[in-house]
Amino acid sequence: MSNSSSRKQDKPYKVQANLDDLLGAETISSSQKLPLTMIALPESQPRRYFDPEKLDQLAESIKTYGVLENLLVRPLSEQDDKYELVAGERRYRAAKAAGLTEVPVSIRDLTHEEALEISLIENLQREDLNPIEETEGILSLLSVRLQKPVSQVILLLYQMLNARTGKITNNVISNDQSTLVQAIFQEVGCMNWESFVSNRLPLSLIHISEPT
Repeated sequence: MSNSSSRKQDKPYKVQANLDDLLGAETISSSQKLPLTMIALPESQPRRYFDPEKLDQLAESIKTYGVLENLLVRPLSEQDDKYELVAGERRYRAAKAAGLTEVPVSIRDLTHEEALEISLIENLQREDLNPIEETEGILSLLSVRLQKPVSQVILLLYQMLNARTGKITNNVISNDQSTLVQAIFQEVGCMNWESFVSNRLPLSLIHISEPT
């Protein structure tokens, strides 16, 4: 087993969701090439930092072997000749740095919410996430799935913990919401929601920003 695989397995957050099975969106094109000029970055992006050294290494690899994994894009209905990047921003940036003018893509007909969800799942699969990034990613995913602002998601999680410890009654919380939260944590494959609320949430409350 490689060191990289070992590090990934040791991480408290091991995303189990399969991006291909995550959503039932129609695949418009399984594989084709698009000019980089036709691909736009989304306004809200879960990933904020890219290691310059690793990006340079990927760019050098792309110069030699090309882009080996398709970028995932969705058509922008308001712009016939433009597509929004859903997953693969690191490959997108490295391809530009390598001097490529076009990249292989898979095109899927996704809504804004579906695209954001896939982007969040892909981001949580990264090996170099720090605890704050992981916590923000999970809260953003909960926000999308529950259709609540992050601030309300945080309140719900604390209410669930207080109900579990007997500080408040269970009838304060919707059973549907509680069940969905537990299902999301099981799907993502991270620590259970109680540990997340107790150990991770207090570390990053001041850093949380709501997805747009």
